[in-house]
Amino acid sequence: MRWIASMFADGWRKVRIGDLVAERKLLVSDGYRMKNEELGAAGIPFVRGGDIGDGWINTATVDHIRPEFADRIRAKLTRPGDTAFITKGTVGRAGFLREHQEPVVFAPQVAYWRSLDHRAIVPRFIFYLICSPAFAAALDADKSHGAMVADYVSISQQHDFTFAFPPPDEQEGIASVLGSLDDKIDLNRRMNETMEAMARAIFKDWFVDFGPVRAKMVGRAPYLAPEVWALFPDRFDNAGTPAGWREDPLLKHARLISGGTPRTDERAYWDGPIPWASAKDVSQCGELFLVDTERSITERGLHESATRLVPKHATVVVARGATTGRFCMYGREMAMNQTCYGLAAKARPFWLNFAFAQLVQGLVHAAH
Repeated sequence: MRWIASMFADGWRKVRIGDLVAERKLLVSDGYRMKNEELGAAGIPFVRGGDIGDGWINTATVDHIRPEFADRIRAKLTRPGDTAFITKGTVGRAGFLREHQEPVVFAPQVAYWRSLDHRAIVPRFIFYLICSPAFAAALDADKSHGAMVADYVSISQQHDFTFAFPPPDEQEGIASVLGSLDDKIDLNRRMNETMEAMARAIFKDWFVDFGPVRAKMVGRAPYLAPEVWALFPDRFDNAGTPAGWREDPLLKHARLISGGTPRTDERAYWDGPIPWASAKDVSQCGELFLVDTERSITERGLHESATRLVPKHATVVVARGATTGRFCMYGREMAMNQTCYGLAAKARPFWLNFAFAQLVQGLVHAAH
């Protein structure tokens, strides 16, 4: 949701963010510059810029700060009610840490604001302030721009922002109305995550563990609809494959697409309407679909470089570097760089994505 308010409404007052920080009513901080040795598969979620967007913060991250380093990051540990936004690259993309979510540590390219005095500043009001056109205008006026480097806004620049704040009761009203709508959106998103997990479990049962075939072999009662149950044989062949099924190369069912990068010193190639995904975008995608990218290119950049358009619902995987094997689906048509490969399904793109998920660890282990 987006909030628009008059700078001259009754009872509203202009306030410099740095003054609220000095009065200990607001905390403005940035993320933690972690070391590779501190990362592990379990511990405190380490949230990067790709885990933030459209009001949500993904806390089900791949990387975590290992428990033995918890004391190092204590000062950077977030709380429910914090608002975070990206300060480098896709500057301004924001998310709100909800009550049901666990505390996290943000990456350095993320800043977070926290109300330290709820009687003066309603926590969720901060989120809608950061989503407002006034905040976007402040970012655009102060952030550094350049063709060779990503946009950036510093903590000191944030301290110099000045906004109109309503009285606390009006802040509460704004947060309550818009928050109820955003909560419904968040509920739908979590329902989608649950359904995705169910779909992956079904795929594994049918096409990896061959559960229906094994159930038929031992005479178990059907647990699928009759028309689906009838599609599964009641025995395996000598190769251990369900009778009548065959193994195919994955590329028999998909078109392989490579990427490329337009010249970074040619301004005419960049900041156009075409999303351009890097390995960073793909590896930090916190959900099934990648929709937004840090950088974009122009039609000229597309046609005068090796990059090409990858269709919606293609599965894209990082093919080199430290994040080799991370993958996602494209939520819309976009281009990509040469560190990624795309698999555009000839049919059934979701089946292809789930099948690739079963193969990717083997590919990673075989990688140079």
